[in-house]
Amino acid sequence: MDNPIYIALSRQTALRRQMAVVANNVANMNTTAFKREMMVYQAYSQKVPFTDKMDFVIDQGTASDFNQGGLIVTHNTFDLAINGPGYFQVDDGSGTKFTRNGTFTLDDRNRLVTQQGYPVLDTQGNPIVIPGGGTDLTISQDGVVRLGANAVGQIGVVEFGDMRSVRKVRDSLYATEQAATPAANSKVMQGMIEGSNVSGVGEMTSLIEVQRAYEAVKSMIDSEDKRQQTIIQKLARPMQGI
Repeated sequence: MDNPIYIALSRQTALRRQMAVVANNVANMNTTAFKREMMVYQAYSQKVPFTDKMDFVIDQGTASDFNQGGLIVTHNTFDLAINGPGYFQVDDGSGTKFTRNGTFTLDDRNRLVTQQGYPVLDTQGNPIVIPGGGTDLTISQDGVVRLGANAVGQIGVVEFGDMRSVRKVRDSLYATEQAATPAANSKVMQGMIEGSNVSGVGEMTSLIEVQRAYEAVKSMIDSEDKRQQTIIQKLARPMQGI
């Protein structure tokens, strides 16, 4: 008798989670290089008496949409974007992580670092040091850093063969156990940053659809609860007066 409610609750729980994910996407519409997240479900079809076929829903977590966001011109010397599937390498103190957020700066040791202070790594996995604080600095599309005519390093941009194993960690950082390969299809763009790949219109539409689906499931649960109460009351009537 309780199966319809249990199944509906599984869907309602998943919808609440989806609403939180969509709301987080909307909140990060202006976050540099943010990748929108999507819900991953596993559904089991169930045939319940007196109802249409329903799916028991299991929330399997989220997956990232790794499509590239739009490139935004800033003209800032240390702002870098990647046109293509590549990632910058940084050291967050616990090993190499990967990011597409190229809003970089220099620390007090003239190292190229992220906004969180993580050193950006070169092709050999070492921090990139900019002599003289970066006056007359240029960075070519292959990541070579030059002061005037002198090359002082090369930013290590890498790519991955299978994005399914790349997981979000924090601060626009990603981690994976698979081996990265030197970028072959990516270009470093100086004076630009990558915008979020979230579509405001698309996410707001999703919010409305999730809200409507949630209300529909709630209405179904209320109706099923009333049906069960009615059945219990009818079954209990013969016992009255005993």
